[in-house]
Amino acid sequence: MNASKMSIEEILYASGLRINNSLSDRKILDAVSPMGYPEAKLNEGAALLEETVTLVETQKKEYGEVDEAQSGYEAVRKTANQTYMDMLRIARVALKNDVKAITTLDLDGRRARTLSGWLKQTLGFYRAVLANDEWKAAMAAYGQPEEKFSAQVTAIEEVATASEAIKKEMGDAQNATLERDMKLEELVDWINDYEVIARIALADKPQLLEKLGIVVKA
Repeated sequence: MNASKMSIEEILYASGLRINNSLSDRKILDAVSPMGYPEAKLNEGAALLEETVTLVETQKKEYGEVDEAQSGYEAVRKTANQTYMDMLRIARVALKNDVKAITTLDLDGRRARTLSGWLKQTLGFYRAVLANDEWKAAMAAYGQPEEKFSAQVTAIEEVATASEAIKKEMGDAQNATLERDMKLEELVDWINDYEVIARIALADKPQLLEKLGIVVKA
């Protein structure tokens, strides 16, 4: 079995053919048993196949959780950033004559592009306003009460948490991929060894080899 040219699904299917049909066909079992592959040995292969299938499914599940975490992160960041940009525009009006506010709140500077920069900029804006009674009053006059600033601090912290969740899920997914690949390698090695023996044991029974998914050249 040339696994290097096969997808994971093809490897699992081919392995299942070789193992399951060997166990279910008495003629095949009788031929390979004396050559080191009795029913017990084939059942070991079946167990290995089952373990591999489980790890393949687990790896897919882990990457599904990565996608879910990424989607959740993007949603909370988009919402938080939209609110921040709206409040920033309001602050530019409410505090346009306050030089200290313009500098401290970074009202005229560029918006950060990296996550770490964005977190620092947004949290700095909200917390600075919350710490200054004059700025809170000025923003409240434009419909932006203190409670909204406090809520946005929480929202920004949720974005940071969502970002960390992606890292965790990605780490889990990468570990699952490593475990899957190691088990696949073990399965392929087992199948290739068995295929060598099966070809010899069933050399005069090409139809049985084909039942195992082993191509017999004319």
